Amino acid sequence: MDITVFVLLIVFGVSMGIIIFIGIFREILNISSFGFFNARVSGLKSRITDPSKLMEMDSYEIESFMAKFNSEFKKDIENIASSAPDSVEIFFRKLRLKYEKEVLKDILRGLDPEPYGYFTKEEIAKLKQTPVSEYSSKLEGTIYSKLSFNKPLPEIERDIDFLYYREILSAAQKTDSKNANILKIYIKSEIEARNILTILRCKKYGVENVLDYVIPIGYEIPEWKLKNLAEARDVEGVLDLLTDTDYKFLSELREKYSETESLFIFEKALRDYLLKLVRRLSIIYPYSAAKAVYYILLREKEVKDVLGIYEAKKEGFDEILEEIV
Repeated sequence: MDITVFVLLIVFGVSMGIIIFIGIFREILNISSFGFFNARVSGLKSRITDPSKLMEMDSYEIESFMAKFNSEFKKDIENIASSAPDSVEIFFRKLRLKYEKEVLKDILRGLDPEPYGYFTKEEIAKLKQTPVSEYSSKLEGTIYSKLSFNKPLPEIERDIDFLYYREILSAAQKTDSKNANILKIYIKSEIEARNILTILRCKKYGVENVLDYVIPIGYEIPEWKLKNLAEARDVEGVLDLLTDTDYKFLSELREKYSETESLFIFEKALRDYLLKLVRRLSIIYPYSAAKAVYYILLREKEVKDVLGIYEAKKEGFDEILEEIV
């Protein structure tokens, strides 16, 4: 064999060995970092040890519990963001906007929200003394200054959500390729669930121009299908159009809806669907961001369940209580 060819073969073999070693080493580092991260997440526990006790509380007791419970949940979010591996840290830091934006929505609704993120107690007080039309200038230097506040409240809320989803999708794209794919499936499915619930609400309450309130991004439902859903005649029509999608399970809830006329039934089913989706991703990809996202969604569900119990007890909707937890 020619000595040159022999040397080239050796160089090629060594190069391939180095490439394979680097690939294996990176995977070991990935497993190590996410193993530690997942262990931290597993150490975060639910604050609800016995759901039945919540049902026995009166509305005042639940209100006190709810404030503390929500505060503990926000601390968990901060802990997850601060301990996330470098490859997904940007995603979990941006994820905090999901809860920060709800504070802004509550301010716009005239409520007194608990401070979070940019919206400190002082900032909330300043905004509440400011005409809504001047919010863009008051929020200069934040992502919210990009918004127009000279619109009806439902459209402003849609724009706030859309802004958040653009930010979080951009953050997901900046993670490593495996996590980017996983996180985009989760985010786009969440957008889809939001859109379906928005359309159902619009149909129940006779809101026109439905497409003005949805976000044209989704995972399984294409834009043309979204348009068809928005043009459906009523709630029943929307359910009919979902029978050939992954959301056909909603049509199985017709009877319950006709009994209660409560859209909470659909909201709960969509939340459970999203939970199952992310849980499946966390099993398929154990060394990824999926487990932490799954934990966050579980805690979100608990927060919303507590709020649902509070609202049902306050309004005397006993028939809905059994559907919540």
